[in-house]
Amino acid sequence: MELKDLADEVEIISRAYGRLFGVERTDDWLVLKLHEEVGELTQAYLAASGRSRDRGADPDEVAAAFRSELADVLAQLLLVARRFDVDLETELERKWFRWRHLVEPQDEMGVRAQT
Repeated sequence: MELKDLADEVEIISRAYGRLFGVERTDDWLVLKLHEEVGELTQAYLAASGRSRDRGADPDEVAAAFRSELADVLAQLLLVARRFDVDLETELERKWFRWRHLVEPQDEMGVRAQT
């Protein structure tokens, strides 16, 4: 699925969320909600990495929470980009993929980068 298609689908769900919970989905709300989701991802990461309390969750639940928060961040980012008419594919090309010439064969997909 293309990023635009994902963004369109997420938009439909977000509108339903807004109606259901009486949330006015303003520009501010979209950006602040992204920040909230990044905070929740950070919290889930700290729990998954053993640097925060897990609130009694078993390891599978902790891992699932981390994956869930990644999805929330991506969805909210897609909403922000859509609202501000940012073509993420174009911006990724401009900002990230212009460095393709620096990629070594061993850096291709399948090898986890270590930093």
